[in-house]
Amino acid sequence: MTRLIWVCSTLPPYNGFLFRSLSAQPGIALQVVVNKMEDARHPWKKGLTSGFNARPIRRAAGIDWDLLREAVWSRNTMVVIAGWNVPAVILFASLLAVRRAAFVLWTDTPDVDAYRPAMKAALRARWLRWLFDRARAVMGTGTPALDALREMGCPAGKLLKFPFFVDLENYHGSKAASPAEKVMRFVSVGRIENAVKGHHLAVEALGRVSERTRRPDWKYTIAGGGPDAEKLRALIASRGLDGRIRVTGWLEPDEVGDVLRRSDVLIHPSLRDAYPAAVLEAMASGLPVIGSDAAGSVLDRVVHMQNGWIHAAGDVSQLSEQIEWALQHRGDVTEMGRAARLTAEEWPVSRAVEIIRSVLAGQVN
Repeated sequence: MTRLIWVCSTLPPYNGFLFRSLSAQPGIALQVVVNKMEDARHPWKKGLTSGFNARPIRRAAGIDWDLLREAVWSRNTMVVIAGWNVPAVILFASLLAVRRAAFVLWTDTPDVDAYRPAMKAALRARWLRWLFDRARAVMGTGTPALDALREMGCPAGKLLKFPFFVDLENYHGSKAASPAEKVMRFVSVGRIENAVKGHHLAVEALGRVSERTRRPDWKYTIAGGGPDAEKLRALIASRGLDGRIRVTGWLEPDEVGDVLRRSDVLIHPSLRDAYPAAVLEAMASGLPVIGSDAAGSVLDRVVHMQNGWIHAAGDVSQLSEQIEWALQHRGDVTEMGRAARLTAEEWPVSRAVEIIRSVLAGQVN
């Protein structure tokens, strides 16, 4: 029996699905240690810790001593460290590296352009190169993450692609627009924070499409809540789109799944987004994605004009053109949705299990 300790920042639904899948595997004893068991920004309520062992980090003088003892002195133990940008986890990772314990790093797309004072940037870069060298493997969620990690000095031989995994069966079966219905249903999913997710850009783009074409055959649902929700509703009203665009407020994962199954195209116009799971969930639901090039999962999964469209982040004109193209080519949109589902099927959770087992066995490449 191999003990697998997984340290993470929070418990989003896709991580819960991954952890349940790993816990069900023979020969793996999983313990999840979470920095924040509850996340005010994403107040999920339904059973996110069911099906696996999870506990919060317990700090004393900045260190979870029980976690350190389990990681360093227990036999047949490996640690996966995600969210390695908070002091307690930085210290924990450093101690594992000093003790040469078996550990793996996991990250979504790092922001290599983030500003840091020169001295801090130099010390951080040196620490990361040391940590990468001591890690058994360094996992990135997709190609953009792996490129960034390589730029940060991670040896190519340590790198593994390990994205977020969604329950493909749970999202299967979208409702594509039929000629009889005559309404194409666009959807966005995510926290309403315009500087990040860019929902206001989609509203502006749809406003332009409406003015340019006078088409009545679309609706747009924004599934989520957040600090800019009222500002977004005001923008919708100012463009005269109240009857066409709806902001739902916070939804639980099963409610998001229902909205996706009733939709035709995901719009994901984010301005900065490391690896949004909404893109993965939509493609699993058979929806093509109109996504920006600032979203890691868009760059990783969307092939332009095959299973979706990619536009330059913040380019409302390009976004509106892609929306209009979708409205004019319904049959093609249906085929692109099928292609999106096939893309999603390339990453079942069984693939995650295979990767983790290979790392546990020391077979990184």
